[in-house]
Amino acid sequence: MPLLTPSSVHIDQPLSNLTLAYVQEQTNFIADKVFPTVGVQSQSDKYYIYDRANMNRTGDVKKLAPRTEVNRIGMALSSAAYYADVYGLGMDFDEQTLANEDSMLEIRSAGAETLTNRLLIDREERFASTFFNAGVWTTDVTPSNLWSDYTNSTPISDVTTGRRTMQLKSGGFKPNTMVVGKEVRDVLINHPDILARLNGGATVTNTALITDAKLAEIFEVENFYVMEAVKNSSVEGVAESNAFIGGKNALLVHTPRSSGLMTPAAGLTFAWNNIPSVNNLGVTVESFSDDALKRQQVAEHIQVKMAYDMKVVGADLGDFFEAVIA
Repeated sequence: MPLLTPSSVHIDQPLSNLTLAYVQEQTNFIADKVFPTVGVQSQSDKYYIYDRANMNRTGDVKKLAPRTEVNRIGMALSSAAYYADVYGLGMDFDEQTLANEDSMLEIRSAGAETLTNRLLIDREERFASTFFNAGVWTTDVTPSNLWSDYTNSTPISDVTTGRRTMQLKSGGFKPNTMVVGKEVRDVLINHPDILARLNGGATVTNTALITDAKLAEIFEVENFYVMEAVKNSSVEGVAESNAFIGGKNALLVHTPRSSGLMTPAAGLTFAWNNIPSVNNLGVTVESFSDDALKRQQVAEHIQVKMAYDMKVVGADLGDFFEAVIA
């Protein structure tokens, strides 16, 4: 006697409410959070820099007797330039693929999100190469004992020394922001130096929840950022080679809440906003088709673009801690 089976009464079909895509969370990216973004209307321009040494020089103020003149001083001014390069990436869709697409896939939207994710990863890499590198700032620090050495290292003392160094070299400005690689944070949250500062004196075996806000408090900064974005450096068709973009480094900087006149900053991002359709991420998403594309059997082309220039504008307002863990 023939019997019905589960496979004979059901034909497998794709779920209409589920697809999987490895798009990183926006919180992984910090390139647009550390330094102020200056929206500019021109792709290139200049900005002025007042001489720092002249601001703090002493010895010219004098006590005035009746009918005597004050000493006169001058001001020194220089300029620097930015140029907002345009960065972009695109994806093609042929007519047959679009016509045969299962409805739940929404491959146009998925394509735009994939492109945006790749563009943000690229920006994070450019942030690291611009700001998170030795030789960029006037002070590079390699701790005498790596912070992963829980017995001998003193990360809080190392950062405190860096804070004092920056105040002196910059003419009085304290660092207010610390940026670390993901691996560095993972070491810090279990460091006896850090655990001893918590209420109750937590230990490695008797731990407490250590938030980024608590780390900011311990290191005496307003902002504590962790570079959690991951990049795959292998070419297509080769096994993935994933790594955290922030590496094993840390950065201590002075950065204002917003840019403005007479406002010092370690770094700035000049974002060229005079390009169309910039979304809340600063990304332009465009979709178009034309006869030239159709001759190549391309029904639709989607591309994403960003235009910016990341610049160190105050090298004395940064301390770079290189390779602080094993």
